Amino acid sequence: MYGLALIFTLAIVGGVIAYIGDRLGMKIGRKKLTLFGLRPRHTSMLITIITGVVIASASIGVLTIVSQDVRTALFRMKEIQEELVTVQTSYEEMRYQRDEAQQDLQAAQAALAQAQSDYNRVIRDLEQARADVESQKLAIAENEEIIAGMVEYINELEAEAQRLEADIATLMDYYFAFHQMQGANIAFNASEVISTVVIEPHRTREEIRHIVEDFLAEVDSIAYRRSARASEGDYRAIYVRPGVIDVVVEEIFLADRTVIVRAVSESNTIPGIPVVVYLEIFADQLVFAKNTVLVERVWDPKNDSAIDRVILEMLGQANIAAIDAGMAVSQQLDAVQLPGSTFLEALFASREFTEPVKLRLVVAEDTRRSEAPVPLELYIGP
Repeated sequence: MYGLALIFTLAIVGGVIAYIGDRLGMKIGRKKLTLFGLRPRHTSMLITIITGVVIASASIGVLTIVSQDVRTALFRMKEIQEELVTVQTSYEEMRYQRDEAQQDLQAAQAALAQAQSDYNRVIRDLEQARADVESQKLAIAENEEIIAGMVEYINELEAEAQRLEADIATLMDYYFAFHQMQGANIAFNASEVISTVVIEPHRTREEIRHIVEDFLAEVDSIAYRRSARASEGDYRAIYVRPGVIDVVVEEIFLADRTVIVRAVSESNTIPGIPVVVYLEIFADQLVFAKNTVLVERVWDPKNDSAIDRVILEMLGQANIAAIDAGMAVSQQLDAVQLPGSTFLEALFASREFTEPVKLRLVVAEDTRRSEAPVPLELYIGP
């Protein structure tokens, strides 16, 4: 409505001014009036021009008075254009920033989506881990019960093993004692080794004699404890033929290496009489290489006696073989040694055997005559 009223006002004002100008021109024309020395015809044209200018000026004036936009367009156009350029530039910058922000937003949205995916995966893994932990807790609880039972069973087995080892040690002592005494009325068997001594080389005759005499005194004590008795001579239970000590001392003195001296019973001796002792001399050297088989035997679990007794018999045979080879003997008169745990292992292993197996007593490492007893290992196989 405001625009229509403005247009109507401008039309009326223009019409009035045009009418006035026309009337003024007609009067000037009839009366032949002139302005500025012009001809009447030119004066009429000037009036028409002035009328048009007045109409335009009046229109502009009215518009300027009535419309703020017209005033702005007339007096602030350049400023507006400059502001428009500035606004356009700002707009371009803002649009560029908007595009960058849009790209950043898209990147952030993609990162958010990836983070959400990772979060969901982590949550799933966490739930799975919690489930696994619960499962492991249950498994651990079950295993702890099993372990507790196994520990109790192991303790029982260890106690049984200790008892069996003690029994085995006792049986071995009995076995070797009875092996050395063939009858209740025999104190020493013929060719039985009573004791041994190892003598290093490069000693004087006096030192060697002193060692040999001390050795024979020890042999005499062993014989006395086993009921041998001598009523004459320098010893309580043994008899050494005259000149034997001198010969032995000289032979040891002339030797250029370590020697093993063995005191041996000359014949079967009953309790109450002296043991006739002779001395054997062996040069120290390697007698058993590692992995040498001393005794081998097939054991049938269906027909033979218990495996531990068979092993004891094999140990006796190995002991005889070592003594025959000139080995020194221990204080218990053993020339060979098998770990006591081997018996326990063999007992447990024998429970699984249903067919005959081969038992082997094998030398565990290279052994010289002076390195008594010979270390043995037991092998069980087809």
